[in-house]
Amino acid sequence: MHACIDEPSPESRVDPLCFLVRGWIAPTAGFEAGGAVEAWAGNERLGYTSALYERPDVTAALGLPPGTRSGFEFFAHHPSANGAAFELQLHVRRADGSRSEPLAVTRVTPIARDYRTNHFGVLLDQNTTAIQRRANIWAVGPSQHEGSGELAHLLRRHLGPPPLRLIDVGCGFGSYGRGLLADGYDWLGVEVNPADCAELARLGLPHHQVDGRALPFADGAFDAALCIEVLEHIDEPRAFLREVSRVAPRLIVSVPNCELLGYLWDHLATPWHMLEASHVNFFTRWSLGALLREFYPEVELGFHTPYPLRTLEGTPLHYNLLAVARRPA
Repeated sequence: MHACIDEPSPESRVDPLCFLVRGWIAPTAGFEAGGAVEAWAGNERLGYTSALYERPDVTAALGLPPGTRSGFEFFAHHPSANGAAFELQLHVRRADGSRSEPLAVTRVTPIARDYRTNHFGVLLDQNTTAIQRRANIWAVGPSQHEGSGELAHLLRRHLGPPPLRLIDVGCGFGSYGRGLLADGYDWLGVEVNPADCAELARLGLPHHQVDGRALPFADGAFDAALCIEVLEHIDEPRAFLREVSRVAPRLIVSVPNCELLGYLWDHLATPWHMLEASHVNFFTRWSLGALLREFYPEVELGFHTPYPLRTLEGTPLHYNLLAVARRPA
């Protein structure tokens, strides 16, 4: 097995206490069956991913079969609050739970500006895991017929190959349903809005209208649940997640990333979508992760956005948080 860490660059660092780990690995059969790439500093695990993507250049160089998933990327947190340099080790967590010897070792020296100290106070503090709420202002935008191409790609990567039974909770117009159905997934949309349900019926997409309090399905009825741009609208997110976790052992969540606020404030800009009237919850990686771990022990956190904004220093601003949550089999 071979592994390397791509040399980190300044634009990879979105937060001074969080860094991007990206590289490639020639996976073994045991890894493909349920392993994960993990980043460690001493005895502390800093981050991990169980989702790989194709790296044709690597598979060709190593003589691997075409289509082998060999690339990985994930965000890891800094092991200390003072931003000191540290030694990072990459391991593979095998399907049987054992951990490999270090596959790669590198020294990480963070260099970044902390935008969180100037504005928004506790909202962007990584030690604050409470969900932030506020009174409604601004207007509500319509549901979307077309989803993000990048997110559609990430969904397929983290879901794994079809067939899988999927429930898309708060699916709107089913913007991801058509593609997933075409790929062979057993997709079902769930929606409370009668107008959205009428559009789902017009489009011929399988759906179920619910009352917003309970899901009328048996325990474990689905292999995975999707919750795309929904959790920020939910008045009682814990009751919502309790019901979702009852019917699906895996969950993929996308929410607006309120960590952008500290960056955009310096440029006198505000993302209008984040201030929609129906947005009652505001999430950072830390608050979203803490909430999801109440229902799913394993949570992987990252970012996504089709067109990242950039600061004057070139740091990418990712508009959405992406979380992949699961219960061990």
